[in-house]
Amino acid sequence: MLSKPVSNYKSSSSGTLKDLWAVVRTGSVHDVEIAQLHLKKQNGNVNKKNAFGSTALHIASLRNHLPIVRRLLAAGVDPNARDGESGWSSLHRALHFGHLAVAGLLIEAGASLVLEDSKGLTPSLLNSTFICAKEVFSWGNGVNYQLGIETTSILRVPARVDDLQGCDIVSVAAAKFHSVALTATGEVYSWGFGRGGRLGHPDFDIHSGQVAVITPRQITNSFGCRPVRVIAVVKHHIIVATDGGEAYTWSSNREGRLGTHTSTPSQLPGRVNTLKAKVVKVGSIK
Repeated sequence: MLSKPVSNYKSSSSGTLKDLWAVVRTGSVHDVEIAQLHLKKQNGNVNKKNAFGSTALHIASLRNHLPIVRRLLAAGVDPNARDGESGWSSLHRALHFGHLAVAGLLIEAGASLVLEDSKGLTPSLLNSTFICAKEVFSWGNGVNYQLGIETTSILRVPARVDDLQGCDIVSVAAAKFHSVALTATGEVYSWGFGRGGRLGHPDFDIHSGQVAVITPRQITNSFGCRPVRVIAVVKHHIIVATDGGEAYTWSSNREGRLGTHTSTPSQLPGRVNTLKAKVVKVGSIK
C-alpha cells in the first residue's frame, strides 16, 4: 500500500521531481524510495535541480538525514553538484552546518574536499577545524599551514592538533590563509601564513610573509591584559572582543576593515576606539 505523500504524485517527470524534493525535505526513507521509483518510471533525472539550484542531495545534507543521504548516493546522485545560490556542493553544506556524519558519507562517495564554491572556498575551509572533548582536529587543504599540524598536504580525515593539547580550547575559526583558537581563559593562538600581519605576531619575517607559523602560537602582550571572549576570522584580518567589551582588530585595513580612522594596516592587535558601547559579539563578512 502506498504512503499518503505518494498517492498524489503527478504523471510528469517534473511533478515527480517536485515530489522527490518535498519528501527528501520532510518525508521518510520509504517515501524517498517510492518517489525514486516513480521518477525512474518517468525517466527523470535524479540530479535535476529545483528553483533554488539544489539537488535532492543538497536538501538531505542540510536536513542531516543519514539514511536518506545514503539512499540518494546509492541511486547515483552526484555529491559534487553545485547549487545555484552559492556554488556549494552537498559537502559544503554538511561541513558548514557541522553535519560530520553526513560529510563522512559524502566523502566516501567521492565528494571533493577541494571543490570551490562561487567565492573560491572549499568545503574544508567552511569547517576545516572542530573541537571534540576539548581536543582540536583539522582536515582539508593545508597549503598555507592553516591546519596547525606541520603539513601542506590535503588531509582527508581529521588529525589532532597536538600543539593545542591541554589548552582548554573553546572556539576555533579558520580562513584561507590562517586559523585562530581561543582558550577558556581568554588566550588567543594563531597559525598559518601571516603576510600583512594576519597572525598578530611582531616578527618581521612572519608578517612580511617570509616564513609561516606552522603550529599554533600564542598572541602575547595584546588586548589590554584582558581575556578575549569571542573571535572572528576572515581572509585578510581578525576581530576579537575581550571580557571588558573592547574590540581589537589587525592585519589589512583595506576599505576600512579595521574600524580605525586611517587606512594603515596593522601587524599587531589594536583597539577599535571608535566603539564606545560594550562589544559582546563580533563577526565579519567573507
